[in-house]
Amino acid sequence: MSDHDLPGQSLSDLAGQYAELVTALDRGEALRRAAVAMAGPGEAVWAASPTAFGTLRLEHVVGNRTGLLRGLEVPPGAGLTGKVHRAGGPDWVDDYFRSSKITHTFDAYIRAEGLRRVLAVPLLHNGSAIGVLALGRRVDGAFGDRDVDRVSALAAQAALAVSVAERARLAREIAVHEERERLAAALHDSVGALLFAIGSGVQDLADTAEGDGALRERLERLRRQAADASTALRESLRTLRASPSSLALGVALRADCSAFSDRTGIPAELVVVDQTPPELPSSRSETLVTAVREALLNVEKHARASAVVVTVGQFGSSITVAVHDDGVGLGEHHRPGLGLTSTAEALARLGGSLTVQSDSDGGTAWRARLPC
Repeated sequence: MSDHDLPGQSLSDLAGQYAELVTALDRGEALRRAAVAMAGPGEAVWAASPTAFGTLRLEHVVGNRTGLLRGLEVPPGAGLTGKVHRAGGPDWVDDYFRSSKITHTFDAYIRAEGLRRVLAVPLLHNGSAIGVLALGRRVDGAFGDRDVDRVSALAAQAALAVSVAERARLAREIAVHEERERLAAALHDSVGALLFAIGSGVQDLADTAEGDGALRERLERLRRQAADASTALRESLRTLRASPSSLALGVALRADCSAFSDRTGIPAELVVVDQTPPELPSSRSETLVTAVREALLNVEKHARASAVVVTVGQFGSSITVAVHDDGVGLGEHHRPGLGLTSTAEALARLGGSLTVQSDSDGGTAWRARLPC
């Protein structure tokens, strides 16, 4: 390599390092990397994160043979994963199906994966469990201290990466909001002032054109257009200055639709009935976002749909979010599973409701309502 090539190579290395840093500052990527690092031949690993409903969801699964574990909801204390999350310390079972230490809620899933024993470690941040990493092996045997130490070390690294990613996410949101505030102020001082000056100048000209009716009419039309532009600018500035919480629901739902499309290849569109969804306390907004994620997960798993539309809007004193797909609809003997049941219970605790039914035009209509 010649000296002439070095600057370009250095820029390439720098770009690669920057991309690596941006990737690392992502919660999901941090958990995925921990799961990949932990998994060995013949092993299955999963990373579970808490939901707004108090359950755990298996978000990242490596080495699985079926699709049963991915997206699985774990009630508080259920199975080894739920037990470890509640206790806040590592635990394992060397004979999963005969163990009396755990509930056997997920025996069918573990058996389908061919797993014989499982070791789970909590992800701890400031003394609180923020998730769980679990390792399952398909051969008989017993976990030893080296296994526990290795998985615990990876869990500690993952917990640190997740906490850093969350801080980075918050910093990005604050930076975006500050930039929007700066842009709004600049537009107000420049474009807003210019439109006011144009409107005032046109009005002055109209006052001096008393003898020319046609000219006065044209000037009045220009004045009204300047006034309309000023109104539109004020509305745009109001949206730019809106607090992050008032935009959080729409931004989160749009991101979830994009993630769903990227993951499945199925187009998912967000339709906001109002200009922006109403501002909600973070607990209510998180409950709705988590509920929609559960609905999209069900579409991914069961609907065989070719398109999805998510609609959000305020109707009276309530906000309604609907998820419509054009898939196969609900079966004749459909019964709500754990995810739907948890969603309905979480909404009910906040005074809301959930309905799921086959649409008369085909597919499934899912609607969540929550008081504003």
